[in-house]
Amino acid sequence: MRHLPVRSSGAVLGTAAGTATITIGIAASGNFDLVVAALFVRGIWWWTIGKLWAETGVLPRLFGIATMVLAVLAIGAAIASAPMNMQAATIWTSERVVLGLWSLGLAVVLWRSR
Repeated sequence: MRHLPVRSSGAVLGTAAGTATITIGIAASGNFDLVVAALFVRGIWWWTIGKLWAETGVLPRLFGIATMVLAVLAIGAAIASAPMNMQAATIWTSERVVLGLWSLGLAVVLWRSR
Protein backbone atom coordinates (compact mmCIF):
# COMPACT_ATOMS: atom_id res chain seq x y z
CA MET A 1 0.00 0.00 0.00
CA ARG A 2 1.58 3.26 -1.13
CA HIS A 3 -0.07 5.45 1.48
CA LEU A 4 0.65 3.60 4.70
CA PRO A 5 4.33 4.58 5.11
CA VAL A 6 3.56 8.24 4.39
CA ARG A 7 0.41 8.77 6.43
CA SER A 8 -1.26 5.84 8.12
CA SER A 9 -4.31 7.86 9.21
CA GLY A 10 -4.95 8.88 5.61
CA ALA A 11 -4.63 5.28 4.49
CA VAL A 12 -7.24 4.21 7.04
CA LEU A 13 -9.60 7.06 6.11
CA GLY A 14 -9.17 6.37 2.40
CA THR A 15 -9.89 2.68 2.91
CA ALA A 16 -12.98 3.34 5.04
CA ALA A 17 -14.35 5.96 2.66
CA GLY A 18 -13.60 3.72 -0.32
CA THR A 19 -15.46 0.82 1.27
CA ALA A 20 -18.48 3.04 1.95
CA THR A 21 -18.33 4.35 -1.63
CA ILE A 22 -18.36 0.85 -3.08
CA THR A 23 -21.16 -0.33 -0.80
CA ILE A 24 -23.51 2.58 -1.43
CA GLY A 25 -22.58 2.64 -5.13
CA ILE A 26 -23.70 -0.96 -5.53
CA ALA A 27 -26.90 -0.20 -3.62
CA ALA A 28 -27.57 2.90 -5.76
CA SER A 29 -27.23 0.83 -8.92
CA GLY A 30 -30.35 -1.05 -7.86
CA ASN A 31 -32.20 1.77 -6.09
CA PHE A 32 -32.19 5.23 -7.65
CA ASP A 33 -33.29 6.76 -4.34
CA LEU A 34 -29.71 6.30 -3.14
CA VAL A 35 -28.02 8.18 -6.00
CA VAL A 36 -27.75 11.45 -4.07
CA ALA A 37 -26.22 9.65 -1.10
CA ALA A 38 -23.83 7.82 -3.43
CA LEU A 39 -22.70 11.13 -4.93
CA PHE A 40 -22.12 12.57 -1.48
CA VAL A 41 -20.12 9.57 -0.29
CA ARG A 42 -18.09 9.50 -3.51
CA GLY A 43 -17.28 13.18 -2.91
CA ILE A 44 -16.03 12.37 0.58
CA TRP A 45 -13.86 9.57 -0.80
CA TRP A 46 -12.47 11.74 -3.60
CA TRP A 47 -11.68 14.51 -1.10
CA THR A 48 -9.93 12.10 1.26
CA ILE A 49 -7.66 10.53 -1.33
CA GLY A 50 -7.16 13.74 -3.28
CA LYS A 51 -6.04 15.57 -0.14
CA LEU A 52 -3.72 12.70 0.75
CA TRP A 53 -2.14 12.76 -2.71
CA ALA A 54 -1.86 16.55 -2.84
CA GLU A 55 -0.20 16.76 0.58
CA THR A 56 2.11 13.76 0.47
CA GLY A 57 3.13 13.46 -3.16
CA VAL A 58 2.43 9.71 -3.20
CA LEU A 59 0.89 10.42 -6.60
CA PRO A 60 1.36 13.66 -8.55
CA ARG A 61 0.06 16.65 -6.61
CA LEU A 62 -1.80 17.97 -9.64
CA PHE A 63 -3.79 14.74 -9.87
CA GLY A 64 -4.57 15.03 -6.15
CA ILE A 65 -5.83 18.57 -6.64
CA ALA A 66 -7.93 17.50 -9.64
CA THR A 67 -9.42 14.73 -7.49
CA MET A 68 -10.26 17.27 -4.79
CA VAL A 69 -12.01 19.43 -7.42
CA LEU A 70 -14.08 16.39 -8.42
CA ALA A 71 -14.95 15.94 -4.75
CA VAL A 72 -16.28 19.48 -4.50
CA LEU A 73 -18.30 18.97 -7.69
CA ALA A 74 -19.73 15.64 -6.49
CA ILE A 75 -20.75 17.02 -3.10
CA GLY A 76 -22.16 20.14 -4.76
CA ALA A 77 -24.15 18.00 -7.21
CA ALA A 78 -25.50 15.91 -4.34
CA ILE A 79 -26.55 18.98 -2.36
CA ALA A 80 -28.04 20.75 -5.39
CA SER A 81 -29.85 17.75 -6.85
CA ALA A 82 -31.64 16.66 -3.68
CA PRO A 83 -34.04 19.62 -3.31
CA MET A 84 -34.38 20.13 -7.07
CA ASN A 85 -35.69 16.57 -7.54
CA MET A 86 -33.44 16.00 -10.56
CA GLN A 87 -33.66 12.78 -12.56
CA ALA A 88 -31.56 10.19 -10.77
CA ALA A 89 -30.79 8.31 -13.99
CA THR A 90 -29.27 11.43 -15.57
CA ILE A 91 -27.17 12.21 -12.51
CA TRP A 92 -26.04 8.59 -12.16
CA THR A 93 -25.04 8.32 -15.83
CA SER A 94 -23.08 11.58 -15.69
CA GLU A 95 -21.37 10.49 -12.48
CA ARG A 96 -20.39 7.18 -14.05
CA VAL A 97 -18.83 8.95 -17.04
CA VAL A 98 -16.80 11.19 -14.72
CA LEU A 99 -15.76 8.18 -12.62
CA GLY A 100 -14.67 6.33 -15.77
CA LEU A 101 -12.57 9.27 -17.00
CA TRP A 102 -11.03 9.69 -13.54
CA SER A 103 -10.21 5.96 -13.46
CA LEU A 104 -8.47 6.23 -16.83
CA GLY A 105 -6.50 9.21 -15.54
CA LEU A 106 -5.52 7.25 -12.43
CA ALA A 107 -4.41 4.33 -14.61
CA VAL A 108 -2.15 6.64 -16.64
CA VAL A 109 -0.68 8.19 -13.48
CA LEU A 110 -0.01 4.77 -11.95
CA TRP A 111 1.46 3.44 -15.20
CA ARG A 112 3.85 6.39 -15.45
CA SER A 113 4.95 6.06 -11.82
CA ARG A 114 5.92 2.39 -11.95
